[in-house]
Amino acid sequence: MSAKQDEAPELFPAGVAVALLGAGFVVTRVFARATQPRLSGAGLGVFALVAGALLALVAVQRVAWSARTPVGVRAARSLLLLPMSVLAVASMLGEPTRAVQTLALAATATTVLASCAAGILRSLRTPGAALHAAPLALLLVGETCELYLPALRLAVPPWSPAARTLDHAGAVFEAIAFAGVALAAIAATRSALRRVGITRLAPFATLPAALIAVTASLPVNFPRRTTDIAKHAFGVRFDLVGGAGLSHPSRPVIAAYTLLFSGLLTAAMMSLAAQRADGGAGVRRALGWSCVLIAGFGATTAVGSVDALRVIALSLGVLLLEDAAAREGAAPADQA
Repeated sequence: MSAKQDEAPELFPAGVAVALLGAGFVVTRVFARATQPRLSGAGLGVFALVAGALLALVAVQRVAWSARTPVGVRAARSLLLLPMSVLAVASMLGEPTRAVQTLALAATATTVLASCAAGILRSLRTPGAALHAAPLALLLVGETCELYLPALRLAVPPWSPAARTLDHAGAVFEAIAFAGVALAAIAATRSALRRVGITRLAPFATLPAALIAVTASLPVNFPRRTTDIAKHAFGVRFDLVGGAGLSHPSRPVIAAYTLLFSGLLTAAMMSLAAQRADGGAGVRRALGWSCVLIAGFGATTAVGSVDALRVIALSLGVLLLEDAAAREGAAPADQA
């Protein structure tokens, strides 16, 4: 059986879960205002979101158990993912309790730590893949802080010195996000270039280039709408330019923040360019960065500081990125 045939069943249900989560996210959060008056569209979005979440719960367990680690380690990580499942089910039935949210928060942060640390070590040990360790390291720092930042902000009085410190910390975390997204795109491009060459990479580069141009131009004609989508769909706080004290960011600022979105999609698309030459690492990295994009920032939402969609997407994303790092080392680079 060919490598391509072997790879297909291994990507199920992760690939389908990411596709459904992405579709549901776009319908229910990115274009929420447009779909709310249309009950059929909103219903389809909710259905895709719920179906994607259920498949993602299966996918995280499958990816965790497929890792080449001792059985005891796999069992421990599988148990660590259970609070996320409890949070997801509780969110579907109603509002989860604070205890469930707290346990899911701690378990997700530990999952991010374990997966990113393993991915960093594997990337550093793999010839030619060391650059992939940099975005993983920034993802580890940034996401760990982002997971706890909303809860800490709610726990301290808004006028206290701790609140002002957290406001300044938010700017640091956003700067880490910009650096991490840039490094993810650079690492994915360099890895694909090393494996398949510029001839095959060029067609994959045209779409990200067009995407960056389109998204960066949106604030010119739709500044308020673009800001609303950035805040309410992706949790962007604009801490680097004033945060909560900023009523309306300027058009150049909004355009700069769209790079967070288009940069992660660039990393995903560039990863796909080498999908037949890297043992499945590229397609898993593409799915992983797509999950990180869906997870967004750790902003407080209508369901609280621990959003089930964010927890599911982030957990699946870091597990896929860890799996990609493991497969990167197992697949020889193209010598053509």
